[in-house]
Amino acid sequence: MDERRIEDASDKAPGLNEGLQTKPPESGKKNEEPASPPLTEDIHKTGVLKSFVKRARDHFFDFILLFLAVFCGFMADNWREKMSEHQREKIFIRSLVEDVISDTIGSGLTLDRLRMMNAGLDSVLVSLSDPETVKNSNDVFNLWTRNMGLEVFVSNDRTIQQLKSNGELRLIRKKEVSDRIMKYDQTLKRYYTQSDLMYSALTNLTYYSQLFDFISLNRNPGVPVPMTGQGIQVLNQAYSHLFLWNRGLTGLISYLEAVNTEGRELVTFIQGQYRLKD
Repeated sequence: MDERRIEDASDKAPGLNEGLQTKPPESGKKNEEPASPPLTEDIHKTGVLKSFVKRARDHFFDFILLFLAVFCGFMADNWREKMSEHQREKIFIRSLVEDVISDTIGSGLTLDRLRMMNAGLDSVLVSLSDPETVKNSNDVFNLWTRNMGLEVFVSNDRTIQQLKSNGELRLIRKKEVSDRIMKYDQTLKRYYTQSDLMYSALTNLTYYSQLFDFISLNRNPGVPVPMTGQGIQVLNQAYSHLFLWNRGLTGLISYLEAVNTEGRELVTFIQGQYRLKD
């Protein structure tokens, strides 16, 4: 009976049962839901990374282009320099060939004159050794006078000196050619050394002036004129002096022959190496 009363009471007060039912707090439901990811921050980081990669790629390509431009410019300058050096080498070679050809012509003419002088002085020595010359000095005087002096050869060394003084010898790429040029230059130096010695000895004409009566010889060319008394006393010294001079002249001729031969061989060698026309 008591239970029936309670049920009736609950039916009459429907709000009572609703008030007694427990509902979970809304805050609890919210805590149980998963947290949403920070989408905005991730998108920002991704954008920064992509921007960095793009800038790095652009800078890398800019660096490559700059490097290629500098490298190509360097190679072009180097190529132009080498082309310029090759052209200058050809100019020097052609100029050198012209100089050496001129030397061979000049040395050949000088050799002819020196050989004639050498043969003439041989005849003077023969005449001085003849006892009749003491009584008649006309012939030996004329012969000695004609063969006095010294024929000097001067090389046209403009190109060689320019190659040596300015350091341009490095432009000659072929070592065999530069070696032959230096050999020719050394041959010239040996000739000049002997020529200087001969030229300094040429100033000593003491015995020549003591042997002959110049006034009588010039006044009466067809009349036999004996040697001077002083000349007869120094005749042996005069002979020895002229003999040594003529030996020196023979040596000078041999040095100049070497210059002439080396010059002709150098021209032929260079023309073959560089295929130059005659």
